[in-house]
Amino acid sequence: MTRFGVEISSLLQRLKERKLVSKLTNTLRSGHVHISLATGISILVMAYVSKRFLPEPIPYLHLAAPPFLMTIYEALVSKKKYERYTKSLYWVVGILAATLIVIGVNLI
Repeated sequence: MTRFGVEISSLLQRLKERKLVSKLTNTLRSGHVHISLATGISILVMAYVSKRFLPEPIPYLHLAAPPFLMTIYEALVSKKKYERYTKSLYWVVGILAATLIVIGVNLI
């Protein structure tokens, strides 16, 4: 094994000892992270499409649709955490659908 491989394995061993890996994986399983990533990707996609494909930029009110859905999700989760409608998958799909709708409306 090379020196670089030994350094990586010792680094991973130290991370496991400090339980940083389990903390990181628990953090990535959070619905808040899923929603934030979906919203960020949505904003980047809308900006790219607006810049490259549309004759005029997407209006600011339309650009606010995905972050508005994220805000609604955060408010609902803070009130009722374990309800069926607070599952992050539903909201991620909703955010991505809102992105496609905004792009579609502005293409017409």
